[in-house]
Amino acid sequence: MKIGSVTGWAGLFITVLFISCQDNDNSQPTGFDVAASTGAEDAGTQSATLKLNKAASSDVTVAFALKGTAALNGDYTLLTPSPLTVKAGSSVAQIDFKIIDDSVIEATDKKLTFEITSVTGQTLDTNSDRLSYTYTITDNDKIPTDGMQVDLTWDLGEGVDIDAANLDLYLVYNVVVENNQVTSLDVNQDVYSEKTSGFESYVIGSAVKDTEYYVAAVYHEGNVAVPFTLGFSTTANGTKQSTGSFTTSDVGSALFYGPIQKSGNTFSRLAAPQLVKYKLNAKVLNGL
Repeated sequence: MKIGSVTGWAGLFITVLFISCQDNDNSQPTGFDVAASTGAEDAGTQSATLKLNKAASSDVTVAFALKGTAALNGDYTLLTPSPLTVKAGSSVAQIDFKIIDDSVIEATDKKLTFEITSVTGQTLDTNSDRLSYTYTITDNDKIPTDGMQVDLTWDLGEGVDIDAANLDLYLVYNVVVENNQVTSLDVNQDVYSEKTSGFESYVIGSAVKDTEYYVAAVYHEGNVAVPFTLGFSTTANGTKQSTGSFTTSDVGSALFYGPIQKSGNTFSRLAAPQLVKYKLNAKVLNGL
């Protein structure tokens, strides 16, 4: 009886210790279930899965930041805003986002990173390697075989909505400048891009009238400084880029790239970019 009693208590002690260890074993700290994944522009809606180290006894709030080279509302839209709430009794939540399948020819893959910045309701292990998740967006667009594609993209900073600035893209000619202000111009009505959201892009096809053109990036609305990139893509030359910027006071201005001499499917001055900024007078601006 004495030996049996000791064995019984020892067995009970071991069992209790094992259960206690299981209760305190959170196996993994709070964070993302995987570190990274990749998808094409046409992948549609995607999710980053968050897992708590144990089921929430009460609502847990998780705040996250947006990082990386992908532009908000240019390369992706965010469907789950920060912070998100993990409901009591649950241990899993998702950050949903949608990849924008645009026509812009990207020089490099774009990366979107979600980074957990704080957790309210559970302890966050700041040394964890599970605090960030990166999604790589691969481009699915091809250089047109007929003509030249022109892309206007801009980036206002990591996680900053590019729609804070409304930029549009035109193909213009017969530009008249007086006192450092554009007083008149003609717009090719078949070749322009004026989206209300996202990047701007168009193709100057070989059938477009042959003449001397300027590519005009117009800052229509906003109150932020805008660094931008113009991409020019042809099958003969690949993709070449020219960068420029608008200041906060440049609303109502345009940056003109050119002149570009178009002859059929040939475009001169492609390798020698020139950007000149002019204010547009009210008549010109309202006519766009």
